[in-house]
Amino acid sequence: MRLIATPLGWIMKACYHLVKNYGMALLLFTIITRIITLPLQIKQQKSTARMNMMQPELEKLKTKYGKNQEKLNEETMKLYSEYQINPMASCLPMVISLVILWALIPVVYGPLTYVSDADENKVSHDNSMVKNLYVISNEVDTSDIKSMEAFIQKQLDEEDKDTALADLSDDKKTALEKNMVKALSDKKTYKNSAALLDKLSDGDQQELMEKFIEFDGLDKFLTNKEYFTANVVNSSYGPEVLLFNFETKADGKYFNVLDENVRNAISDYDYTFLGMELGKIPTKADATVVIPFISFILQLFTTIISQIFAKKNNPAMKLNGSMLMMLILMPVFSLWIGFKFPCALGIYWIYSSLFAVFQVIFLNLVYSPAKLEKIAAKETEKAKAKRKQKGPSFMERAIEIRNQQGSEMPKPSDAKKKRVYADDNDAEPEKLSKSKQKDQNRQKLNEARKRYAEKYGDENTQG
Repeated sequence: MRLIATPLGWIMKACYHLVKNYGMALLLFTIITRIITLPLQIKQQKSTARMNMMQPELEKLKTKYGKNQEKLNEETMKLYSEYQINPMASCLPMVISLVILWALIPVVYGPLTYVSDADENKVSHDNSMVKNLYVISNEVDTSDIKSMEAFIQKQLDEEDKDTALADLSDDKKTALEKNMVKALSDKKTYKNSAALLDKLSDGDQQELMEKFIEFDGLDKFLTNKEYFTANVVNSSYGPEVLLFNFETKADGKYFNVLDENVRNAISDYDYTFLGMELGKIPTKADATVVIPFISFILQLFTTIISQIFAKKNNPAMKLNGSMLMMLILMPVFSLWIGFKFPCALGIYWIYSSLFAVFQVIFLNLVYSPAKLEKIAAKETEKAKAKRKQKGPSFMERAIEIRNQQGSEMPKPSDAKKKRVYADDNDAEPEKLSKSKQKDQNRQKLNEARKRYAEKYGDENTQG
């Protein structure tokens, strides 16, 4: 997915540098992607017009070959080829839209990586560090100790119990860090933390412990559902979108946990829109809850408008079960996306659905059925002329090859005859008499001599 996400990130980066706001950059991004896919939409409209033109002939074929499914399919393919129709073309714009949506997910999760000017390696390091801090914080918080503060206090030597952490010597801090790693490595009490520490180098282990000692209350900050969302932190894309909270929440108290390069990128980056944090998962607790529902309503409206125009253009059109299921599931899918991914993705879905509505109306007004039929008729005639010059199309060749393969296949009766004949030949030598066998051998020898004489001359055959 990164293969597609990277060029989308380039487009998003260009959009952001123009408007300096991620929410507005998403709007500009949507306009650009819609313009790019517009030719496909126009092509789909033309294909629909051709389908309408072809419909009477298709019904005739169904009446004529209704009982012969193989012949019906063959003639239908020929008809598609004649009218230059690709049955899968109608699905292409929808597929491309879904690919863009899905490839946009890593970009939405990773604006610092894909869009900002931050060092990618340092962003990746801070992502991992925050994720690791969250794992340990969450596990300690759910244990009997209840907080990292209490946990740290437990790991101090008795003589240091009353000493402030900031006043501990470097040696004392190092000893404390080792005690913390040792305690958290207990697989029975801290299963997730132990597994995590086992994968880290000594240096990374020390860094994590240093963060907990240096930043009082960091664990409470990381596990606060108001600031951080578990399914984002634990996602395969990492908690990158949540790094912005280090600057904006708790008066920026924990901002220095992050690398300086990452902090500068966050400070220069606007990841909000209409007062909403785009890295946050929508919840019922605030205004973000409206995003999934607006997305759902617009997607449903797009579906209804599309079907109204489709029915108007082709009254005889009937939806099959799979197509109907797809039309129903798409709005529901947008609602599900809205509550599972950061607000930024929901905002994009809203933009995309809104433009889809206008696009459907525009295409059906500009490319009316009557106009499209004329265009389609002209293009069909041109295609026929070209086909005469270039030869049969790919679809026609495929039909021809299939027919040839079918004609070359032996019929069961023929195969049976050949088998019987072969069996008879195998048995024939046993039935021949000795005299007949000699005559047959003599005949074969004479034929061999004749061929030899024709090739090398009669003198070589004497003797």
